[in-house]
Amino acid sequence: MTAFGLLGILISIAGFHFARAGESRPRFIFFVLLLLMHIGASIITYLYVQEFGGDASLYYYDRLGVYGNQSGLSTVFVINFTQFLKTYLGGSFFDYFLLFQAMGFWGILFVMRAFDDIHQELGQPTFKNIYLLLFLPGLHYWTSAVGKDAPVFLGVALCTWAAFRLQTRYLAFGAGVLIMLLIRPHIALLALIALALTLLFGRNTSLLMRVGLGVVVLAGIVSVAGLVEDTVGGGLSLSSTDSMAQTIETKSQVSEESGADLTITGASFPVKLLSLLFRPFFIDATGVMGYVASLENLALLIIILTLVRRAGTALAVTRSTMFARFALLFFFMLTFLLAMVNYNVGLGLRQKMMMMPALLTFFAALMAVRAVQKATVYGPGAAAYANRPEAAQGYRRA
Repeated sequence: MTAFGLLGILISIAGFHFARAGESRPRFIFFVLLLLMHIGASIITYLYVQEFGGDASLYYYDRLGVYGNQSGLSTVFVINFTQFLKTYLGGSFFDYFLLFQAMGFWGILFVMRAFDDIHQELGQPTFKNIYLLLFLPGLHYWTSAVGKDAPVFLGVALCTWAAFRLQTRYLAFGAGVLIMLLIRPHIALLALIALALTLLFGRNTSLLMRVGLGVVVLAGIVSVAGLVEDTVGGGLSLSSTDSMAQTIETKSQVSEESGADLTITGASFPVKLLSLLFRPFFIDATGVMGYVASLENLALLIIILTLVRRAGTALAVTRSTMFARFALLFFFMLTFLLAMVNYNVGLGLRQKMMMMPALLTFFAALMAVRAVQKATVYGPGAAAYANRPEAAQGYRRA
């Protein structure tokens, strides 16, 4: 590790103040553990790539000869970005793992602060058991390597956090969209569609604004549909530099010992959706990595089942709060898009991290409201509770 790698660690440590880690000893310990786990995941990923290969080397070594010859977004942008830093600042392969992990770590911090905002607005303690979800292994492993995953995760988390108080955080939301636009333009488009739908269904949105937002939504849906048709219909060509990189990606950083190399090409949409969300799941997992992924998928299954079981409360939260509508819409659209284009369980393991900030934030909001419900005298009825002004006391400001 050189000074350049140390810079990546320092960027992560710089999140100390933003995470409010100095407020109490538990938060300080929590921050340190998150940091150690993320840097540790970066080291593990680096060692794995050194031993078995992976698409991270594509960006650092530029095996496609992109730098100086190609310009564009997505894979090409990440290659050019990495090569630009490498040309003018140097740094080893390991140094760039540490740099990219800082992006993923800041994404986790934005999710953490979204949890804080939710609990503060509802008068709940800002350090509860739900914060332990930030230790899900996939959040750290897939966002700690050189590549597209860490910056995209950062962009999604930034937008999710900013949506809580969009009126004052609109620049942060725009920054998140810009990051996603550079790396995965279709995800940026989904974020804008989700925001447009969120405002479209807002109680105070004028008719003229609704018409304008409706046009934006329709245009966005057409664009995303075109992307899906090209991808599913085989529009990707190995004559394209970016398409070649995508082909490499789908076959890299996937352990055959975990069962993650299972293909779902040609499967029905429900099978693809369930595979994206919950596979591998013990019965089709092998090796340590497979069982770790299965445990994480079990946690995800519990979250989804809880949302279904508390559908009434979830609907009440969605109706009364703008950021919850955005998070839920963004999660659903992103999940369905990924399920349509996903054809490998291992690819699903890494790509579904993009939807986790929205899902975890919405789940945190649901559980916080449930905690408030239990402390009230209005009973467990979510519909009755939703009509009370106390139901979402601070949320309406968002």
